[in-house]
Amino acid sequence: MQALHRALFQGELQGVLARLREASSGGPVLLRLMLQDADLQGFPWEALCEPGKDFEFLGNSASLLPVRGVRSPEPWQPREVRGAVRLLAVAPLHTHSLPRLQGTLHESLSSGEIEWLEPLTGPRARKAAFFERLRRQPEPHILHFIGHGGLHEGKPVLRLADEEDEESWVPVELLAQQLHGAWGKGPLRLIVLEACEGATPGPLASAAELLTRTAADAVVAYLWPVRMDVALRCSRAFYRALTRAAQQEGDVALSLNEARRGVLAELEGSAEAFSPVLYLRGRDPVLFDFKARRVSPPPTPALRAETSHPPQSLVRLLEQPFTLLLGDRWEEEEPSFRGLRERLQGELIQKTGHVSHELPLSTLAEHYALRIGQEELDYEFQEVFGQTEFMPPLLSLLARRLGAGVHITLLRLPVLEQSLAEHHPELTLYVIQPSSSADGHAVMMRREAGTSRWERLHKVPASLDTERDGVVLRLCSGYLPAHLFSRPLLTEDDYLLGIRGLSSLLPFELVDPIQGALSLRPLLLVGLSMLDWCHRMLLYQLFGRRTLQRGSMAVLDPGIHERELWEEGRGLPGRTGVRALESTDAELMRWLEALSAGRIG
Repeated sequence: MQALHRALFQGELQGVLARLREASSGGPVLLRLMLQDADLQGFPWEALCEPGKDFEFLGNSASLLPVRGVRSPEPWQPREVRGAVRLLAVAPLHTHSLPRLQGTLHESLSSGEIEWLEPLTGPRARKAAFFERLRRQPEPHILHFIGHGGLHEGKPVLRLADEEDEESWVPVELLAQQLHGAWGKGPLRLIVLEACEGATPGPLASAAELLTRTAADAVVAYLWPVRMDVALRCSRAFYRALTRAAQQEGDVALSLNEARRGVLAELEGSAEAFSPVLYLRGRDPVLFDFKARRVSPPPTPALRAETSHPPQSLVRLLEQPFTLLLGDRWEEEEPSFRGLRERLQGELIQKTGHVSHELPLSTLAEHYALRIGQEELDYEFQEVFGQTEFMPPLLSLLARRLGAGVHITLLRLPVLEQSLAEHHPELTLYVIQPSSSADGHAVMMRREAGTSRWERLHKVPASLDTERDGVVLRLCSGYLPAHLFSRPLLTEDDYLLGIRGLSSLLPFELVDPIQGALSLRPLLLVGLSMLDWCHRMLLYQLFGRRTLQRGSMAVLDPGIHERELWEEGRGLPGRTGVRALESTDAELMRWLEALSAGRIG
């Protein structure tokens, strides 16, 4: 990259750059790359490095701002913004990505610099519903698409939400026309295309170039896929630089260079910083005029009256004995655990030449086990899960509210039982999980009250009493206390064949008492999704066709839009709904802390 930089920036070009820098009075110079050839468009020019320097790349330069110029008859002008920059996120298949993006923009949202419009995901991101949204207010300044892109017959396409289990792809040219027709004279100035192959050039143009020609003044797209945590780091730094209240204009090229600098610093020079590239329609990267802007934090209490006080239905549940059913959402969100997905994808790509990046983890693991082997899958799991210190902050507060009884975890690390042992040393705790051996006997461990030692049990204890002791059912197996490894439920076959009701999990003597305990107490379900087939299957294996106890409640991420599914009982055992509470982890933690401190009666 240094040799190519030296070859390009010499002679007349070097002289022109020197004169432009003088004319800019020391400010950065916009470097527009008018690339026509497909191979040239696919090359990471932003990664060219100044000879003799280690980190002086074009993409993080303070004096040169590289953009990919697009010729278009559409006019260009900066948009005056007097308040918050409105952002509309679209995630047809990546529901879990929305809370992560919203969370990483927390500082900008809290300050009022960015307004988070109601996102489009699931059925709301189907073609008809998406195009209908284009005709409604409020109109966004920025459209952020998280999904999958590709080429169909050489033309760029993006994947929207599936229609009746059929994949739904929309030509980017058609999407650009729809956006232009709806918002062509409106405030939309920027599209962020966080999709595989978003900047891959086709015979006519890449998706990013087509959208820049017709739909928006600028498009940020990725030349190659990057890890989710890298994309989030880039988004946080980029939006912070673009929309900060202290400046008078929003310069998209300057902001992307600043974001690349941040990613390079955090990831110690990773080439992933140069995957995001900028396509620009005009000759000026200033998209937003903030001179008349007045920014104020959003009125949070008015938006959510329940923010300071938890709903009484939650208070009533927490004040009585209840069963906690803890999902595995946090594992999916934890950056170190996402390394498992990336390792499996990398091995499968080497083995098969291609693998979809949209596969659920259970499907991806199934492909890996079939093509490479179950033992290798176990090894990869231990490499990732065996070397992480993982404890969701919310879990400690939940454990304080628990007592004797039966509790269930889908986490593959023993964090629930560890939290219970820490906060309830007076309880004798039992841990039960399915066996991975041919004999089919459950694995059982016990920690006696007042001790810290876990012991393996080889027969059913006669003294186990669910009214007096704590019992943790580990449905997905994994690591037991004392860091003992047991093959986890990961693949589709694991879920299909691993657990067939409580009778397959428990010793015969414990089926009735534990089933009775689950039938008598309401459930608090946290970290689950009705749209995850593994979660639905495990609920049916636990409860069969029995309805969940009256007073049960599911706590849901606000971004996943599943409330009506839980309340109407779609996909639940017995087809009877439960209360659903939309709450962020931070909000739920505040409520639990207030209840523990006695501030809420």
